[in-house]
Amino acid sequence: MKTHTLLALVGLLGGGVLASAVAAAEWQKDAGISVGGYYTDNVCLAPRGKEDKWVGNVRPDVSIDGQGARGSLSLNAAADYNSLGDSDLDCEGGRGSGFSNRESVVPSLRLRSDYELVQDWLVVSADANARRNAIDPFAPGAEAGFEDRNNTNITYDYTVGALLQRRLAQLAQLSLRYDYNEQFNRSGQFGDSSEDRAEFDLGTIPGAGRLSLGAGGRYSRVEYDATDDRRAFANELSSAELRAALQLSSSWQINALGGEEWNEFTSANPDIDGGYWDAGLRWTPNTRVEVAVGYGERFFGDTPRADIRYRHKRSEVSASYARTLSFPRDLRVGENGFLEPDDLFTPGEVPDFIGLPTFIGNSPLLNERLDLRYSFQARRTGISLSASESRQRRVEDDADATFRNLGLTLSRSLSSVLTASLRLDWSEREGEGESVSLFGTASETWRAGLGVSRRLGQDTSMSLSYDYVTQDSDFEGNNYDENRVTFSVRHGF
Repeated sequence: MKTHTLLALVGLLGGGVLASAVAAAEWQKDAGISVGGYYTDNVCLAPRGKEDKWVGNVRPDVSIDGQGARGSLSLNAAADYNSLGDSDLDCEGGRGSGFSNRESVVPSLRLRSDYELVQDWLVVSADANARRNAIDPFAPGAEAGFEDRNNTNITYDYTVGALLQRRLAQLAQLSLRYDYNEQFNRSGQFGDSSEDRAEFDLGTIPGAGRLSLGAGGRYSRVEYDATDDRRAFANELSSAELRAALQLSSSWQINALGGEEWNEFTSANPDIDGGYWDAGLRWTPNTRVEVAVGYGERFFGDTPRADIRYRHKRSEVSASYARTLSFPRDLRVGENGFLEPDDLFTPGEVPDFIGLPTFIGNSPLLNERLDLRYSFQARRTGISLSASESRQRRVEDDADATFRNLGLTLSRSLSSVLTASLRLDWSEREGEGESVSLFGTASETWRAGLGVSRRLGQDTSMSLSYDYVTQDSDFEGNNYDENRVTFSVRHGF
């Protein structure tokens, strides 16, 4: 798969990033290792006949962030090794998923890097992800990173690309971008895939006048390898558009675009391309408030959108809504999603990166998603509230799935070395249509957790947490409750 091209780009980028790192004005690095484990009274997540077990865990982690004159690098990585993956535990009757991929090592990775190879002309970039996600989002497992339901998939994803930008006669700006992406999955339920993506844009220089005009185009081809139950196939998306924006005042802008798209993918509806348009407003009264709303139409129907953000000294509120055409391969690496730290009670650790829930398979889907977030951070107290809903419809057979989640996290610094935390989570999952899930398609899950962490020295901390989880499903084998106590000690280097 274009290996020689990839190696050349990665090598080129690596040298550029290294040079940038040496000259970086700000360079932050952190590394550490955690040793511990957990005790659970239901390691099989079974509806009855619970089996308790102690599981050991070792977790090295590293975090690097650098910003240079011509490049930047941000890396967060960790790997969980657990004693359960290689054990001889056999959860007969406890497995509701029927998979056979119990993981002994669960990686977590997010890499973002870019380097200006030719000043004011050419920028090269490289990104990489490793995230865990559920094979079947309606079955238990994957939430804790390792357990014996064998429902955990690990998705590896990397992208290398180049961006060519140039001003033309001080009136317009030309941008050409190409990216190549490959994705690999530990589970055989998903086929590996690769993507070629190209973008073109020509427009007036932003901020040069009250009226800005532009034209652009996009092309994407995703090729999927064959799986046990599906042949290899490809999807293609392409579009061309014209756009305009009028700055009415320093805080108000109206914008609009219109174009044509040409697509190729399997769909229950033969109408998968044609004209599209969008019109909207943008309001930025100050640096703390950003509001962008709009409405349009595509081949699949209405496309309303909203993105609202408010920032204050100690708090931040955000809300977003959109109805788009998405791919499961992108949702599995968290595209348009957010980071969810699995262990919220251990300060200083690199969080686990979790993909968003979606269908088994790789068919395109219509994704109507709402995200709400609020956070408050005082000197000793922190509060985080989140809510999300994703309504997904698979285009090849019109199967539906809905994923909802509510979360509350409270943290309180009890002293200079002691911090306590509380977490409450609720999630609901529903599905309709054939082949949505291998098992039941409706479940409700509650999770409550208490944790405490204590700094033992300048570079060492200890954490102890208790979690209770209960799930009620329309498939009896997916009902379970679990009590879990987790302990770890982390030393930073």
